Amino acid sequence: MMKLLFLACLFLSHSGTAASAFGAFTQPRVPPILSVKAARALGTGTTVTVRAVVLNGAEMGNIRYIQDAEAGLALYAHPTKLPGYGELRAGDSIQVTGQLKTYNGLLEMDPIASVHKLASGQRLHALAVPAAQVTTAFTEANESRLIEVTGVKRLSTPAGTPAPTLASNANYLLDGQAGALMRVGGASTGPEGLVDATLPTAESFSVRGVLSQFAPGGTGGYQLLPRLASDLVPGGGSGTSAGSGPANSPLPGLTNQPMPVNVSPTGFTVVYSTTNPSDTRVRYGLDANQLKEVRTDATPTTRHSLTLSGLLPGTTYYVEVSSRNAAGLETASPVPVTTSGGKAARVSSQD
Repeated sequence: MMKLLFLACLFLSHSGTAASAFGAFTQPRVPPILSVKAARALGTGTTVTVRAVVLNGAEMGNIRYIQDAEAGLALYAHPTKLPGYGELRAGDSIQVTGQLKTYNGLLEMDPIASVHKLASGQRLHALAVPAAQVTTAFTEANESRLIEVTGVKRLSTPAGTPAPTLASNANYLLDGQAGALMRVGGASTGPEGLVDATLPTAESFSVRGVLSQFAPGGTGGYQLLPRLASDLVPGGGSGTSAGSGPANSPLPGLTNQPMPVNVSPTGFTVVYSTTNPSDTRVRYGLDANQLKEVRTDATPTTRHSLTLSGLLPGTTYYVEVSSRNAAGLETASPVPVTTSGGKAARVSSQD
């Protein structure tokens, strides 16, 4: 009898140890949040999570382009199958998880596992390039980014015919340059749409759009996709996106939402970027409406980083970043960041 009791205790002891070990190995961890550039580098077949700003809405159909301070990425989903996706608009800050694949040369996230809107009304920053140099910007590094081509004098069809108005699902050449292709999609209709829009009558104008790619062979095939009629800017433009304010403003110019890196059970580092040098300010707390804790760094910089420590494991904190320089203060909307519940989970940074 004693022997049976001993064996039973031994079995329970080992079972408890095994269960503890199994529990340790299955400890939930915070999924890594990558910069878009780091996610793109992992290539097709990889499941990634990124935070970025949406560049377009339904005027481009089921595709949404996103970008952060360094790179862009295409998203594709059917709005009826992914709640909230169809409501995404330009200026929305989101966190999205999905698998990367290539479609006719374009790197995109499809299928998308989840998408969460973090904030809206974020400033969009376009990469400005003169019309005479536009083909130098049509590269893989700029794929899915917002670009503004300045100093455009005319649009023509590939056959060389001038184009005073724009047609649905039609291709045009910027200043008639081979390789400087602009395409008008069929979904951009209505009073604000591109279809049937008349070109500006100014001597020169700017064209804003997302640099996409359609290359069944896998290379080349870059094309600029304007979104709305407001992407045709009389007078050469200012290097900004519609409604976004000056990209080269003397204000700090926040270019992306804060991103957590080096996440651990007791803290993480907050990183973000600005266009112009400015100080670094972080407010945080357990309630998005009561951010009582503050960290600052007065050193002017465009690449900001502050480490928050002494936090609770497995806990969601709301983080708000802001920067000030001589021109004034700019503040981003708070975003949620969750500490890991077990061992430290290192997350790739924007560097």
